[in-house]
Amino acid sequence: MTSETRRLPLFPLHTVLFPGATIPLQVFEERYKEMMKVCLESDGRFGVVLIKDGKEVGGSAIPHDIGTIARVLTVNESSMDRLHITAIGEERFQILEIIEDKPFITALVVADEKSQKHEVPIHELKLARETVSKHVSYLLSMRGGWINNTYAPSDPLRLSYFLAQILQVDMNERQRLLAMDSCESRLTTCRAQIDKESSKLALSAKIEMTLKFSRQ
Repeated sequence: MTSETRRLPLFPLHTVLFPGATIPLQVFEERYKEMMKVCLESDGRFGVVLIKDGKEVGGSAIPHDIGTIARVLTVNESSMDRLHITAIGEERFQILEIIEDKPFITALVVADEKSQKHEVPIHELKLARETVSKHVSYLLSMRGGWINNTYAPSDPLRLSYFLAQILQVDMNERQRLLAMDSCESRLTTCRAQIDKESSKLALSAKIEMTLKFSRQ
């Protein structure tokens, strides 16, 4: 496969979308309703990019150079003349050139991750899947739930984004993870941070249990 260069409508937001994750959107500005109309008349794809400077509503926003191609899954129009959209992240892209000849921002972008080999040692993939299972189990146990088998993507690239998605970090850190060129680096970075989160959750659960029984 080769790198794909295309012109893509951009939706600058104060959030990071990872490939494989879904995002709900409420579209009420006329320029973005027009953008969605253009998208749906084409292949239903647009770019989600984290805002580097500026606001989501009104005026123009300066986006980061790395974003994610999103594909529209569902569209519903409310009585308040708003579009309620659900989209899914498909592939990371890099902005080559911003084009501002429409009411909304478009850009010439390149998406090449699918054309690259993402080789990760088997033991690292095993550790990453174990990390997902343990972390999700901790989260559920804190809420009184339980699960037998936790879903984790088998593809190394998708797995790295799955770990990034479940991390409780700020948007700048999420953007840094999205922009990482190495799938293995993203996996190891996310795994280390999730292990820390899981340790904190386990300690909190232990303290809560101790306090609960000490009151009896």
